[in-house]
Amino acid sequence: QMHKLKEIIYNNQKQIESNLQLASKAKASNKQAVMILKSRKAGRLRESNMRLEDLYKKMEVLYRVLTKMYENSQILMEDIKDQVEVKEQERKAIHASHSAMRSAMSIMSGDPDRRAMFDAAMEAIADDVASKVGEMERFMEMSSNFMDSIDLQNGIFEEEGLKMLEKWEKEGVSLILGEEKQNLLLKANDEDEVLDLDQPIKEPVREAGHRNQYDSFFE
Repeated sequence: QMHKLKEIIYNNQKQIESNLQLASKAKASNKQAVMILKSRKAGRLRESNMRLEDLYKKMEVLYRVLTKMYENSQILMEDIKDQVEVKEQERKAIHASHSAMRSAMSIMSGDPDRRAMFDAAMEAIADDVASKVGEMERFMEMSSNFMDSIDLQNGIFEEEGLKMLEKWEKEGVSLILGEEKQNLLLKANDEDEVLDLDQPIKEPVREAGHRNQYDSFFE
């Protein structure tokens, strides 16, 4: 739909320029009625393009955010997988060696109960993942509803979907995107940051030196 929208905006712009030229010629020929007609048509097309350009920017926000959410969700999945594999081994070792006597001795000596801390950390990870997945599901549903409301053929779209997206933009930090959310919004509204719709979505790769986002849960 973004390709189609760009084409509509481009064609409208060509018609605007054509009508303005015709209006200018009509003025020079003292054809007042033709001049008014062509000028008004150019004005209507310009207003339409302003709305369509705003719509394109919102669609670009959706595209950029959904792409980044996909990348981050893949990295999140790898982090969870790695963390579960490592911590499952630790959990087995802790639970195997744990006993009521050992727990009591740990408390008496002032050392923390490692088993309880481990279980609490694993529960915190589960809660964090659930929150991030929930955020992605809500955004995807909002995106789907917004896109379904767009009728490019007639140049109309529901204002409600637009308001929901604007509300999301103004909300606080995203759990799944983090600080990247603001960078994505800035790029979508920066004319120098041209979005290449033909570029394939890159497969996310964890950078060298990447620190598992759940390591801190066990510190």
